[in-house]
Amino acid sequence: MKIDKFYVRIVRDGDKYGMNDCLRHTGEPMAEFYDTRHGIGRGQFVQRYYVETLLASGGGLMLMGGVPEWSLSGEDMKIVREFLTNEVKNDN
Repeated sequence: MKIDKFYVRIVRDGDKYGMNDCLRHTGEPMAEFYDTRHGIGRGQFVQRYYVETLLASGGGLMLMGGVPEWSLSGEDMKIVREFLTNEVKNDN
């Protein structure tokens, strides 16, 4: 999903991830955030979190402390959490 300047990707058990998709994920779903203004493909990788962690938190999210523009407002994160909830629920 795309929100603001970020592409949010869910990494499920068995999915490839990491630089050039060189790793294979085993375990609970994760959400990756990419800045679509930089890089090619998905964009520039910014951060990765377990979906469960994001759903347990509230408010906005600072993806990288040293880069103020790499943050999502509380309203944007509400949309991201709804997306993650619906996607993960559909996996079960």
